[in-house]
Amino acid sequence: IKAEAKAENGLTYGFDARLRNNQNGVGQDVVGADRKFVYLSGSWGKIELGDTLAVDSNFEVQAPSVGIGQADYAFGIDTGNYSYYHANEGEFDTKLVYYTPVFSGFQAGISYTPEQGSAGRDNARSKIAKSSNLYRDLVSVGATYNKSFGDVALAIGAGGQWGSKKNSIAAQGVTGDYAVWHLGATLGYKGFTFGGHYFDNGDAFLAKGDDQIGWQLGLTYETGNWAVGANYARVDTDYTARGRKDDTDTAYGLGVAYQLAAGLSLQADVIKFDAESQTTGLKAGKSKNDGTLFTFRTRVDF
Repeated sequence: IKAEAKAENGLTYGFDARLRNNQNGVGQDVVGADRKFVYLSGSWGKIELGDTLAVDSNFEVQAPSVGIGQADYAFGIDTGNYSYYHANEGEFDTKLVYYTPVFSGFQAGISYTPEQGSAGRDNARSKIAKSSNLYRDLVSVGATYNKSFGDVALAIGAGGQWGSKKNSIAAQGVTGDYAVWHLGATLGYKGFTFGGHYFDNGDAFLAKGDDQIGWQLGLTYETGNWAVGANYARVDTDYTARGRKDDTDTAYGLGVAYQLAAGLSLQADVIKFDAESQTTGLKAGKSKNDGTLFTFRTRVDF
């Protein structure tokens, strides 16, 4: 849902929201807005106020994919393991954001989040300490560069986010510090796109002394109505506080997409995953989560 207008003095202002189904879990037919913010923009740049992405997530450049996405950063949810992406990927906590204008393909930004895990009216209504709400005063910075040179297209994105632990027992006990950064780039040429992404979560959302890094690589090709892609994602975690080192989560993905008609596409993925860090909630005799995932979908855009 979007609305935008322009004042006589040249100021552009508007509202942006994204509605999603089943916000509260499987089986609950609930519609909610995860992204919702107002904005002001002009020759000086753009300001966003509300529940929106931090600038580092908005500027990230992931490994290329087609259709459903193969082993992209949304894949971790399907395996029951959430470590395939950097710590603040896709979060819509309440924040203040500023973006510079675009200069010759370059743009930068900075954002401030008062409380991690707090969105909507929660900031005004609740001071309850939660085990999943451990950090405050999060500052994010990011930059991106997009440029075409004839048949060559280059995209680079980098950013990071840093914050302080809250004054709750859950946060101050064994929780690690919050410092996350990542870097990605893609290079395109005549239908081919190759690229990758690297992130370092440190011990954010982990125990003190733990460490987590991850990376992706991908290659896609598009011609006419067809697109095919392959990518690989890997995360290495050292659980030093628990005496476990070198847990490795990997995912290999192959995908295809076909544009059947205007606004209608057919898409399919096959993904092989192996998550050593997933050690809880497993079936008897299993020490990790592994398997193969097949997905087919139709998509309509209008």
